[in-house]
Amino acid sequence: MAEATDLSLSLARALVAMCVIASVLGFIAWFRREGPYLGRMANALGLVCLALSVVAWIVRWTAAGHLPLFGTYESALSLAVATLLGGLLVMRRSTGPAGLWPVVTATTAAIVAHGLSFDPTPYALTISERSWVVDIHAVAAWAAFGGLTVNAAVAMRRLIGASESQTSLDRLLTFTLSLGFVLHSAMLVTGSFYKFLLFGKVWSFDPIETLGLVAWISYGTLLHMQLFAGWRGRRLASWCLALFVLLVISYRGIVYFPAWSTYHIFDMDLRIHLTGSETLQ
Repeated sequence: MAEATDLSLSLARALVAMCVIASVLGFIAWFRREGPYLGRMANALGLVCLALSVVAWIVRWTAAGHLPLFGTYESALSLAVATLLGGLLVMRRSTGPAGLWPVVTATTAAIVAHGLSFDPTPYALTISERSWVVDIHAVAAWAAFGGLTVNAAVAMRRLIGASESQTSLDRLLTFTLSLGFVLHSAMLVTGSFYKFLLFGKVWSFDPIETLGLVAWISYGTLLHMQLFAGWRGRRLASWCLALFVLLVISYRGIVYFPAWSTYHIFDMDLRIHLTGSETLQ
């Protein structure tokens, strides 16, 4: 297990370095519009980043004996896979030398670097966590974050990439916003169901639940404005970028909340040092 954990950490560090290089090359190609080979190189390195993230994720799965569900480090790897995979799938519908990789890879590097700053020791799941509901909830959460990260990348391209097809980017912006909202909704529903199985209630305004709800209402309102008020183009893109900040806080900022305020304790080292009376039921 120790060897697998060390390998996962080495792969994660390599992933951060590769993503930083890919994002720098991509941004240079994006802004200067010189040397299209830089954009192609950034795209190729993005594929390497995806491969590294998948291998690190599988190695972590092997070391932990379960899907990388819990812990700030494990969730970082899972979000990296979802973000890069979402970028790859959507990039095929995109144009331009650097595509979406500059933003996608930069975001991935930041997420994994954040995860590496926490305890990477794998822990076994508790009895209540060994549930297919938890697996579905986690996969929906990862997919929602990946989709909305790509939405933010498209939004940035829409705001900065003036020479690119605005109509195509507007369609892509609406598609990723809609898809991300649906996946985020699935994450909230499955999370509420899991909480009902644990505590007999679907909601308690736990901090992470509240942040998730605020993000859902915000993205839902933005989608409503797009559908019924005709929000398009730069206006829609600006709001997508602004709401992405809220999304990052709701996914990664919860670890900085007091442990007693939530039963979502993502820092595994902190979790094992808490007593039941210190957590919110």
